[in-house]
Amino acid sequence: MAAKKKTQYGVFEGDLYYARIFEDNIDDSEYHEHTEGQFNTVFVPKDDDELQKIVDLGFPEESMGNRMIKPIAAADNRAGMKLKRPNKHPSGIEDFGGAPSVTHGTTNKPWDYIEDGALGNGTKAKVKISIYGEGATASVRLEKVGILEHVPFEEMAAEDRW
Repeated sequence: MAAKKKTQYGVFEGDLYYARIFEDNIDDSEYHEHTEGQFNTVFVPKDDDELQKIVDLGFPEESMGNRMIKPIAAADNRAGMKLKRPNKHPSGIEDFGGAPSVTHGTTNKPWDYIEDGALGNGTKAKVKISIYGEGATASVRLEKVGILEHVPFEEMAAEDRW
């Protein structure tokens, strides 16, 4: 009988880009219609050692023919990955969906999107992720985000978006 797979957990430090991890700014594009939206961010580990720790935990370097770790233009082409969490998990298990816990990293006080502000590119944070399975079929879920150094969100001018 095969050994039962265990979920692996890890906490990593780095920078957040394009953070949509609150109920107030959920990614509700039609692509995520079946999960009623998705909470996601691009995470760029603080250095190569931190990136290697994520890979060692089991983060897939490739999935369905796509590179999962790639250069992020907004982060001066440092290597990073998209971390996500469905609003409603397809399995129906409530704990697997919904917004991740977002806190002030030093006090564990809940982050308030309205009071504390949206997260701008380059916000320093610790992220907790879970990885179930292995290789290209591993399932990765964003569990928790601790904000270490807030960069206020700035709306880009329309002419700068392209």
